[in-house]
Amino acid sequence: MDESARAHRLCEAAHSAWKAGDPVRARRLLDVMASTVREPVARPLTGRLRGLIELYSGNLAAAQDHLTRLADQVGPERAARLLFLAIDAAHHRDRWADVAGLARRITALDCEPGYHVLAGLLTGDGEVPDPWELLDAVPASLTERHAHRWLVPMAISRRGPHRQATREFGLVAAERLRANGILALYAVLLTWLSEVELDLGRWADARAHAAEALRTAAEQRVTSADAHAVLARLAALRGDAQACREHATLVLREAPAQDNALAAAQARWALGSLHLSRGEYEPAVERLSALGHRDVAAAAARDHAEASSGGLSPAPPDDRPFERARARLREGQRLRRDRRITEAKVALRTAWELFDSLGATEWAATAGRELRATGSAAGGGGRLTAQERQVAELAAAGLSNREIGARLFLSPRTVGYHLYKVFPKLGIASRAQLRDIALSG
Repeated sequence: MDESARAHRLCEAAHSAWKAGDPVRARRLLDVMASTVREPVARPLTGRLRGLIELYSGNLAAAQDHLTRLADQVGPERAARLLFLAIDAAHHRDRWADVAGLARRITALDCEPGYHVLAGLLTGDGEVPDPWELLDAVPASLTERHAHRWLVPMAISRRGPHRQATREFGLVAAERLRANGILALYAVLLTWLSEVELDLGRWADARAHAAEALRTAAEQRVTSADAHAVLARLAALRGDAQACREHATLVLREAPAQDNALAAAQARWALGSLHLSRGEYEPAVERLSALGHRDVAAAAARDHAEASSGGLSPAPPDDRPFERARARLREGQRLRRDRRITEAKVALRTAWELFDSLGATEWAATAGRELRATGSAAGGGGRLTAQERQVAELAAAGLSNREIGARLFLSPRTVGYHLYKVFPKLGIASRAQLRDIALSG
């Protein structure tokens, strides 16, 4: 086998390994090529792949530099695709001047106009259209099997107003990437999809997709950090302090070496959101005041305003279920302070029901306490079922879930589920508070 054929075989094998989500094997094969094939023969084949490995598995600054330089050495169509990848690296790094500069380079290329349209939208020029409209703008040269056909519209639309359409597009895009065996980028897209689902209140779906991204991207350290950041935010919203801190700690340990400002900011937002859900406003402000990424700071602005005002900041109308619940909570609190008790009960009960349906335990507990203060009870008339009462009484006595399960012939998981329903009904957030209330209601 001659040198050129050997180089092509090794590069093809490395690319297959990378697509399958194994960058370690891909790097090893590229290293074999570097040691056995002359550099002038190897360089044209390996450049883009080395950039991809750095982008999702290594250091984002190195990836951006590598992809940007490589774009100078190829034709306009390939250069446009490389520069889109470099924009992703710059966005992760919170380098907005670089994002704008790279987008301008794409619009200056002599390539299909669709590339120019998409580049302009990535920098925030104009209103973001429906993702299916964006798909129509994708250049014809990007066929069904090209990852950019799906990734670029999703990258743009996930920050736009068409959330439900973006989710539907994301599901189709993820399936196409998986079907085409591009698992490395399938994992990337799943993290974006889970963020959209977080906004839509589809928290079980968000968790499942983020967890799938983690499984698929086990060796992709940048993508893994992004997925852990989403899971940290989800845990914060659900009031799972231990899971939130575990995910956030992992991200904040990994992100600096990656230059991954985006994941680090999401992790800080998660920790600030957790403090906010517990009414711990001072540490929430501290976390939310120094997020370190422009997009994340904009998304977390409402949390920051609420923490800064001690929970008194009015929430503007919003179609997202969690934000709608929070707006009703603040409205109910204001009405109760104004002694408009009947109206306060309506707002607070709506807030409680929404928080409870989402599984936002800490927030549901806050709404429940406010509702009890109006003389009304949260939940189904505030009454516990017979089994819920038994579980609550044993938990109040200090028994663990396993011990309660042994007494009542239930699994520990079922015990945990009953307590999950009991806490918001009683307007509390922890087992310790069970000992301080009467269980006769």
